[in-house]
Amino acid sequence: MSSINPEPANRTLLADAEAELPPTAQDQRKPFPVLLVLAQFGFLLALLAPVVVSLSIKVSIIDPVNTGGSLGLILGVGSLMSVIATPLFGNLSDRSRSRFGRRRPFLVGGSLLGTLGLIIIGVSDAVPGVLAGWALTQLAMNAGQAAINGLYADRIPEHQRGRVGAFLGLATNFGAVGGAAVATALSPNLLLIFLVPGLVAIAFAGILALYIKDAPAQPEALRPFSVMEIVRSYGWPVRSNQDFTINFISRFLIWLGFSALMTYQALLFIQQFGINPQNVAGYMFAATAISGAGTLLGSIGGGWISDKVDRRKGFVLTGGLLIGVSLLLVGMAPTPELVFAAGALGGLGLGIYIAVDLALAARLVPDKNNTGRYMGIVTLANNLPNVVTPLLAPLLLSVGVSADGRPGFALLFLVAGVISIAGSILVLAIRSVR
Repeated sequence: MSSINPEPANRTLLADAEAELPPTAQDQRKPFPVLLVLAQFGFLLALLAPVVVSLSIKVSIIDPVNTGGSLGLILGVGSLMSVIATPLFGNLSDRSRSRFGRRRPFLVGGSLLGTLGLIIIGVSDAVPGVLAGWALTQLAMNAGQAAINGLYADRIPEHQRGRVGAFLGLATNFGAVGGAAVATALSPNLLLIFLVPGLVAIAFAGILALYIKDAPAQPEALRPFSVMEIVRSYGWPVRSNQDFTINFISRFLIWLGFSALMTYQALLFIQQFGINPQNVAGYMFAATAISGAGTLLGSIGGGWISDKVDRRKGFVLTGGLLIGVSLLLVGMAPTPELVFAAGALGGLGLGIYIAVDLALAARLVPDKNNTGRYMGIVTLANNLPNVVTPLLAPLLLSVGVSADGRPGFALLFLVAGVISIAGSILVLAIRSVR
């Protein structure tokens, strides 16, 4: 009979124990939150660089006749993939029994496959190739983001969630600005403008994966995996956790309103104020920089104060109301300069909101064994507006057309502001969190 060496088993038990340490142990050390934010930045750089600039450049070259229609199709399919990906891969990462752990395979695999999709876009010379590459990129990079959301809810202690959430939210702004910078610097090379953001995602995701201690899922804590379990990725216990549902609806409404500005601000400058399309990039950079400064101030200050006073709802309400009011001001602005001013107010509100709402969502997760799944559902509230807004906005722009024939931007941003304000007020209905 062969003898059994207990050392490997003991080593495995030790690794599992270390991986399941509460947030007060491994995860309060500074490297983990920093690496988490850097990985988030990497994934968002890979996702936002194409949206902000690179896809427009690529599609205008390969399909100059129908650039708008082709770009809309590609972005629409990509948004749909993001809606599918985050809850699904969040659930799968909760259940991963890989020896590499629950979150690590999705960090590494998502960054690698997402970069493959970006390479496909870079080398394609027809719309179908770009469409396929972007669909793969959205699926894979959002799988990586689902793992980051799970790590945030699993590992960041409650008293640090506001501050860490602030920097995770800021990663969106820096991802957009960084994407524009990369595309500007590398735009002569249609492969590098897609490849470089992917390589950044691989690097930061890989560093985080090497650092974390990540054990496989414990099967006794989860239902057996099945087709119905995949379906459950897109649902949540409405009756048993009303507060989670209320927060989801509130988040969806706030982002639905704000997505109108993200999607149509460039068109506002061109069609409302008569800015030459060749010069609109400068206006967009100014608008992004001004609102980004407000976001930086609001997120760091809001997250820090929220952690100190251990309050969440009031900050979410304040941030959402500022976003809503800024959208109303954009709709009434007679000049681009007033749009910039409204953007500063909206950026401040966005900073306060993104810092604290992620912490609120993490506290409301109904099942701590399924944090990836539920944080994926939370992310749906961010992604669904990207699908809904392009469907609703053209109707509002056509109905609200001005007397001189310009599109109805005033009506669009009036409705957007009211929607965001309604979502902000709804957060007051949450009872289990202060």
